[in-house]
Amino acid sequence: MLKRNALLTFETLLRDKVLREKISFLLTPISFLFGSFLKLRHFFYKKGLFSSYKAELPVICVGSIFVGGSGKTPFVRLILQYLPKEAFVLTRGYKALDEPLFFENCVVEKNRVKGATECLEKGAKIIIMDDGLQHLRLKKDVKIAVLSQEQLEKGWNLLPRGSLRDIPQVLEEVDYIVLHEMETQIEYLKAKSSLKSFQKPLFLGTKPTFLGFFTMDGHRVENVKKAFLVSGISRPHRFEKIVHEQGVEVIDHFLLEDHGILSFQELESLLQRAQKLNAFLVMTEKDAVKYPYFEEVLQAKIETRVAYDNENFLNLIGRINEALD
Repeated sequence: MLKRNALLTFETLLRDKVLREKISFLLTPISFLFGSFLKLRHFFYKKGLFSSYKAELPVICVGSIFVGGSGKTPFVRLILQYLPKEAFVLTRGYKALDEPLFFENCVVEKNRVKGATECLEKGAKIIIMDDGLQHLRLKKDVKIAVLSQEQLEKGWNLLPRGSLRDIPQVLEEVDYIVLHEMETQIEYLKAKSSLKSFQKPLFLGTKPTFLGFFTMDGHRVENVKKAFLVSGISRPHRFEKIVHEQGVEVIDHFLLEDHGILSFQELESLLQRAQKLNAFLVMTEKDAVKYPYFEEVLQAKIETRVAYDNENFLNLIGRINEALD
């Protein structure tokens, strides 16, 4: 069902087991060197050889030790529901820079120390870092690591051999581990058990909830029978699965790279293709926000909710509120 464009051909090649094994063998020495660099960097910060900056307001970091989407942004949105309007999201930005469109209060700055100062100047009372566990120059009051089932299944190899961008020991230092999009309690408990060696953090599990199809101006659309999907997200198969579970026939799925964006002409062409197939063109809310003037585009709104170990989520919200006092 999924149709990948030319930007994703390398990922297709890596599915070949023999090729993947050969590449892994060649990349192992580079991964070892990368791991040694990371360990040394963490050591220097712990010993105070590299200094960290303490912001004048609380900093809550939602990050990951893996590359790719793990559910950080949906969890940030969930946390924001429990915070005052003066909460600001601090992000480094990525490619299409969709974060400023997605959050009401958002500062985009690669230099997180500078970004924290900018948040304060704009009236922030608390900062939520969307990604940033690897940014050690800015001290965090609460650290949250978000992991997906797919990431855990890929194993614990560092880049470029694997998908780890930081050493696993970082999970010993976070306060909470969020296991994202655990569809069943068995799946959640299995993932939690695989991380039982990390004893400090509290665990909780989230589950996606489909809210409906909406026009760009927020009106709900009922009786969607056919959908032509367009997505620029890290796990498009999950998006397709959720839409299909609503009884919608997914007739095609056009994939962009993660955070990719379409030109005006490309989107017009896809809309025409969808109309010829008598289908709605449907995007995730995060993708659709980039095209506010295309009334024909539908948003599939999907909300992240805590489904497992909810008491640990309440503990998290309590800690954040304490930091605000």
